[in-house]
Amino acid sequence: MEKFTDIFNKIFFRKIIMIEKLNWDSDFFGIKIGRFVINNEIDFDEIKFKEEANDEKFELIYVFKLQEMLSWDTVIKTDLQLVDIMILMSKKFKKENFVQNNYKLRTELTEPELIECYYIAETIAKASRFYKESMIGELKTKALYKKWIDNTLNKSFADGLFIVKDSNSIIGIDLIKTDNKNKTGYCSLIGVNPNYKGRGIGKDLWEQSFGYWANEKEIESCKVSFSFQNSESFNFHLKIGFNKIEEIKYIYHFRNNIG
Repeated sequence: MEKFTDIFNKIFFRKIIMIEKLNWDSDFFGIKIGRFVINNEIDFDEIKFKEEANDEKFELIYVFKLQEMLSWDTVIKTDLQLVDIMILMSKKFKKENFVQNNYKLRTELTEPELIECYYIAETIAKASRFYKESMIGELKTKALYKKWIDNTLNKSFADGLFIVKDSNSIIGIDLIKTDNKNKTGYCSLIGVNPNYKGRGIGKDLWEQSFGYWANEKEIESCKVSFSFQNSESFNFHLKIGFNKIEEIKYIYHFRNNIG
C-alpha cells in the first residue's frame, strides 16, 4: 500500500507539469499538440513530463525555454530536439519621425493579388520549424502560412497587410498587428519574392507600417520576432533601429511514440 507522502507527491508533481493543449494547432495539423514552458530546469522532471504526455496522448509537444538553452543532459533524457531559436527585438517608436510616411493598409485583395501573396507566404514557410517537422511537413506548413494571409484579411489575425508591387505584381508583403493596450506594434509576418531580395523591399514595407502606426495608432514601441538562423534578418532589423533584444526563446519538439 502506498504511503500518503508518495500519493501526495504524485498529485503535486502532476499539477506542476500541466502540459497545455493547443486546440487550434491540433485541429489545423490533425494531431494532438501541446505546449510546455520550462521555467526552471532544476525543477523539471522528465519522467513525469513523459508520463503526462502519454496519459494525455499528446503526439507532439512544443517545449520552450527562455533566455538560455537546456542542458544536454535534459535534452537527451527527455528525447527533445532543438528546432529553432527565436529572437524578439524592439525599437522605441517616435511618432513624429513617421507621420509623413505613405502607406496603404489592405484588408481586401483581388484574386490575382491573393495568389501572389500566397506564393510569397509559401516561400517564407520553407524556413519554418513546422516545415521541417516530420509530423507536420511541407503541405500543412504552406497551408498554415496561407491561412495567416486569410486571417489577416478578415482581421482575426492582424490589422491588415502592406504590399509592394513591381510591374503590377506583388513582390513583398507585411502582416502587422497592434497591441493597443500595451501600445506596441508587431510585425506578424514579412516576406519578399526571392527574385527581389536586396532591393530595399523590406525597408519599404516597414516604412509603411511606421506610417500607419504614426497616423492611426498610439504606440510607444515596435517589436519583431524571427529565427536566429536568419542572420540576414537580424542585421537588417539592426539597421532600421531594432536595437534591443527583448527575449531569446529556445524551441524544442518532443515527439511522442504512443502507437
